[in-house]
Amino acid sequence: MTRSMAIKLTTLCMIRNEQGQILVQDRQKKDWPGLTFPGGHVEKDENIETSVIREVYEETGLQIEAQLVGIAEWINDTNGGRELAALFVAETTQTLPEKTEQPLFWLTEEELFNGTLAGSLKQLLPIFFKEKQFFFKDYSN
Repeated sequence: MTRSMAIKLTTLCMIRNEQGQILVQDRQKKDWPGLTFPGGHVEKDENIETSVIREVYEETGLQIEAQLVGIAEWINDTNGGRELAALFVAETTQTLPEKTEQPLFWLTEEELFNGTLAGSLKQLLPIFFKEKQFFFKDYSN
């Protein structure tokens, strides 16, 4: 029996501004629609930290220093594959560019918790707020 398996690596980063507001994307894509944080897939030639910095820059124009706060793991409900997301937080004093791939805006914590969040983001929020470090969900059952 082999112990190796294919795992898709991704990242998400919750970014706060000087006023304590949280940056969200209004994700318009079919997979994971709704409010979410910047992030994406880890490429073959990069580590997880480099990936989150690149993804945040590509999606927001912001240059960040990210701090790892936890891990989310799940079984993909469509293909049964395992996915692992490294979850980060960052702070910024930078302003957002006028034009971005997905709509971006700042929310208070209360607005975030009451918003229409993408996928399992609501279940991941305790990790971003450092209340826990790990999340696992098996959607295949």
